[in-house]
Formats: sequence, structure tokens, C-alpha cells
Amino acid sequence: MKLSFDEILLLVKDKQFKESLKYINKLISENGDNFNYLHLKGTLEFNVGEFSNAITSFSSALELKKNDHNIHHLRGITYYNLNKFSEAKKDLEKAISLENNFSEAYFSLGVLYFEHSKNTEAIESFIKSIEINKNFKKPIKHLIKALARTNNIKETNSSIVSKHNELNKINLYYNSTEYLDDKIISNFVKETDEIIGKNFQDLDFKETQIYRRNQDFLNCRRHKKVFNTYDVIPKFCFNCYKVQIEPDNLVDLIKLYIIFDNIILPKNNIRKCMIENRANISGNYKGLIYCSSIEESQLIEKKLNVILKNNLNKSIVCKIKRGCSEFALKYPKYNSFEKDSLNYKEDWKNYEALIDNKYSHLTFDKKTIPTIKGISLNDVLIIRNWITFAKMRGDDIHKLIT
Repeated sequence: MKLSFDEILLLVKDKQFKESLKYINKLISENGDNFNYLHLKGTLEFNVGEFSNAITSFSSALELKKNDHNIHHLRGITYYNLNKFSEAKKDLEKAISLENNFSEAYFSLGVLYFEHSKNTEAIESFIKSIEINKNFKKPIKHLIKALARTNNIKETNSSIVSKHNELNKINLYYNSTEYLDDKIISNFVKETDEIIGKNFQDLDFKETQIYRRNQDFLNCRRHKKVFNTYDVIPKFCFNCYKVQIEPDNLVDLIKLYIIFDNIILPKNNIRKCMIENRANISGNYKGLIYCSSIEESQLIEKKLNVILKNNLNKSIVCKIKRGCSEFALKYPKYNSFEKDSLNYKEDWKNYEALIDNKYSHLTFDKKTIPTIKGISLNDVLIIRNWITFAKMRGDDIHKLIT
């Protein structure tokens, strides 16, 4: 069965990418190289994860039309997915040189910089992308994330940067030995509301976890891809421990956010505050501190118990757990610390290798940029999402602070 180019496009519209790829390959074999055919072939190969083949197709298309900015952009983001930073950067910059008002290419370049810990360059690229197209939401969201890792960004014409800088100047009084009064939280929420007003309400900013990061790269995306694809727990995750705290309500969660912003830990351990929106996982509000051993977890648990008793005026029981909650649902003994606990199975490394070979962009080792201390626009927008969550859950304590 043969399909015309237009008929193949209808399949693409229905997201039948593998089927479409079969027909476009047949069309090329019968009719020879054609720029539009190669453009579509490379795009389909990208969509099904055949990144090396996509590079070949885009390169062939550029032999026919060497200054096509769209193809340079597509090849650039394909190189990014192959962990080829310099090649990706070269193509994305070429796309921009050919079409200076190319908002999508500036955004892609920003993502490339951000993922390779070049935060200043990422911010500049996101700002440029937004200047060209103010309705393009992706660079706005990424800019907000990037700003959370940078202090004292110089003022620009960007209202996003201005709001972030203004929020970062808020100085919340904190003492680890004193009770954190609800009034402090109420004043904090009101002050941040006054600064950002009704801005960003149409952004659809869905982030719900506030991190404080060091330079360690946990690569959770890669590990979850392994587990979700093959029901295999990666070897790395057998040495991932967390001290978990479950605040009683929204106000205590925001207090925990302030504690995590100020707490001094031996390794400046990665930590996060979050709402729990996974249907199969218990609890509503959580804080987690990442550790690399049981011994480290126990030391941090002891320190944190004292701080929580002082700051919250109540005893919240911390618990030590291992890895992601989903892992223990599949393998209950994974979260056991007894002699019969689950051990890594050597044949699982074969499944890990399959993922690493297919998704090379998830495998590169890197150092991340630590998050800044203090309040960021990213934090405030996430706290807004927490408040919405509390209202939906019927947590009436939100009325104390809103």
C-alpha cells in the first residue's frame, strides 16, 4: 500500500508516527530525496526516539537547502537529545543567525544552557525568547526556574526578573531555637501577594515542589524511566535515603519551607517541600531531605527533630525511607532495613543499559547549579499552588494566612 505525502501528513496529524515513518521511507525509496520528505522523515524519527537517524535525515535535508533555519533548529534539539552539546549549540546559533526573531530557537538554546549548568546564558536566552513572543509560555516557566538558582540578576526590561528580584529582597526573620508564629507566615503570604498581584495567573505554572539543591545530580528522570519501563529499581536508588517529614497542614508546610531554606546540613543536602498529589501515595504535605546512607539519615533526623520541636512547638515524627514511594509499592521489602530487605538484582543492569542506550540525554553526568537561599518567584508561585491544593482538600487553616 502506498500513500501520498498529503495522506501521510494526515497520519501524522493523528500522531501515528511509526506508521507515518514507514510510509515516508517508502516514498523516499521510490522517488528519491526531497527536502519536504526528509524534513518530515527526520521529525518522525525524532518523535519515535530514533535520534541518530533523525540527524542523518536533517543533514540530508540541509544538503538540499543549507540555510533552512527550521532544520538547523530541529537538528540542534536532536543533538541535545544525543548529549552533543557543542553540535547542538552550533546548530541552534546557526538557526538564530538565519532567523533572528526565532523565539523557539532562543528557548531551545536556553534549555541547552540550563541543562549544562550555564545559568546566566540560559536566562539571557529565555528573556530573548520572551521578548520576541510574549505569548510563548515555555520560556517564561523556564526563566522562573533558572532565576531560582541565581542571586542579584541585573535589572532588565523583563517584568519577571524585576518581580523575582523584589521577592528575593524579602528578609524573613528565622531562629532555629524559636517558635515560628503563624503571623510570620500570614505576613509573608500577604507581602508576596502585594508584589506579584494578579500576574502569572494565566501561566499554568503547575510546579508543586520547592527544592533547595546542592551541586549533586540525582538524575531522577533517568531512574524513573528505568522503573516505569521495566519495573526495575536502578542500582543508584539502593543508596538513596530520605528523611521524611509530614506537616499537619499548609501553614506548617510553609514553615518547613522556611526551615529548609535556613537549615545548615553537613553536605548542604538536597531537600524539598511538596504537596502529595499522587493518588496511590498517602499523605498531603511532605518534606524530604536526601541522604546517601542510613548513618547520614540518622544524624540529620536527630538534628531535625530538635529544630521541628522548637520551630513548630510540637513533635512531628520524622521517618527514614529509601528511594521513591512507587518502588516500595512494587517491592515492599525495598523499604525494609532488616536483613531480608530487597537487594539489587544483577540482571537488572541489562534493563538499565537498554534505557541508557535509547535515552542518552538522560545519562550524562553533571553538576547542577545550587538553588539560592531566600525567596524566589519560583517559590512563591509554588506556594500559591499549595494554597489552591489546601482549599481543594478542605484544609481551612489556609484562611489564617490568605
